[in-house]
Amino acid sequence: MGRALTFLMEWLWRLLYLNALWILFSLPIITIIPATASMFSVMDKWVRNDQHEPDFKVYVSEFKRLFLKSYPLGLSIMLVGCLLVLDLLILRNAVSEIFVTIRYALLLLSLLFLIAVAYSFPVYLRFQYPWYKTLFFSFMLGIRNPIITFLASCGFLLVLLLFMFATGVGLLIFASLIALISTISAHFIIISLPEAAVN
Repeated sequence: MGRALTFLMEWLWRLLYLNALWILFSLPIITIIPATASMFSVMDKWVRNDQHEPDFKVYVSEFKRLFLKSYPLGLSIMLVGCLLVLDLLILRNAVSEIFVTIRYALLLLSLLFLIAVAYSFPVYLRFQYPWYKTLFFSFMLGIRNPIITFLASCGFLLVLLLFMFATGVGLLIFASLIALISTISAHFIIISLPEAAVN
């Protein structure tokens, strides 16, 4: 019991510390993409046991390393996401049968896009693929193991509910908890892949 409590408290401290760093480095809004990539990079190190303690210097180092590299992936996610949201807003009051069909098609496309986004940063950090290959490979990971993807989706939903109904607590760990769920899910799917599948 004592070891389990120590483990939980250690991870809670990690999540709080990493979330605080993410918020700090995201304050100039234009740096939110490399700040997010750096957060995922540190989380990946923790999940793979490459690093055990929160370290400001490691985060800063990853922020500098990924500052320019992370923008193609981050901007592509933001652009596609904004286009999907805009299209859905335009069609939200559509009554014509063809427009209703298009709206449902866009909802399905948005769901598939979210699956790809969920694994995109862990995949990019592991394999350094171009942004389009990262999104495609992330999507394939998601549909390869629907059980893990479903469990991860439930985790994301719980984090969102935490943020909505306990905003103060949610703000403290929102981003880092999302990164933890995403990174662990991607890790378990990736290690189950044959080596040829990632080349």
